[in-house]
Amino acid sequence: MAVLCLRIPLTPWNRKSLYSSWSRRFHSSKMQIPRTIVCLSTCSLSAAAQGLTLSSQSPTSNQPSAASAKWESFRKKKVVMRVGYVGTNYKGLQLQRDDNIRTIEEELESAIYKAGGIKGSNFGNLHRISWARSSRTDKGVHSLATMISLKMEIPEYAWKDDPNGIVLANFVNTHLPEDIRVFGILPVQRSFDPRRECHVRNYSYLLPAEVIGIKRSSSAAEIDNHLLDFSNILNTFEGEHPFHNYTARSKYRREFPTEGLPGRGHFSRRVKLSSKAPSKEIKWRWPWEWAER
Repeated sequence: MAVLCLRIPLTPWNRKSLYSSWSRRFHSSKMQIPRTIVCLSTCSLSAAAQGLTLSSQSPTSNQPSAASAKWESFRKKKVVMRVGYVGTNYKGLQLQRDDNIRTIEEELESAIYKAGGIKGSNFGNLHRISWARSSRTDKGVHSLATMISLKMEIPEYAWKDDPNGIVLANFVNTHLPEDIRVFGILPVQRSFDPRRECHVRNYSYLLPAEVIGIKRSSSAAEIDNHLLDFSNILNTFEGEHPFHNYTARSKYRREFPTEGLPGRGHFSRRVKLSSKAPSKEIKWRWPWEWAER
């Protein structure tokens, strides 16, 4: 069943025009979109890595057969891969050593090993090959441009007549499922860190418009009102607030210490508050009450 959906782009570049873009999209088209909630993650690298021009289009002539899709290692070199995937069938990106948990990195490690990029002595230990990623995604989340670096075993003429590293990528893709693709593999410096070089992460969320009251029969004025209300609700989450339900306990305790309580500031469930406890109380507020301060 198709429903009307609202796509919310979250990026520092378009926050000011967020509401206006929502309104234009609803007034200009009625999209037939499946009933899903999707997050698309992309990564933008800083100037130190802008020389890595990756291409997502690869010639079919460069696609090796499954039987011969393995190169002979010449030396080890640190490289970066641009990876895209549909995460519906996976428990997230990060590898977890559990037979019952299928992850993107598990498939990538296996495919690179079969293609000749990881030695048998290093297979099963990503730390040995300095595996690093620009970002992580959770269960069912998709990505268009996740950057992953590692020390890979490469052939002698890895990038000869192939500046975008598409041939190497196609060797790896031969051993990957259809919902995971490597778009390119390029050499980088030893100091390259995809997480530190990434300066912008762009997320796109898709949710049914009915959750905020918008229906196909809604008029333009009604749509504007619902979008404005939703935008105002999101604005209440901006700034510094006690997001204790969304953060790690240790961080929350540092921001809001329980001075005077036993345990050197760590609250114990077994300790009952006594009369010596500080008289100052923390008044909990709902998000829509924060704006009233």
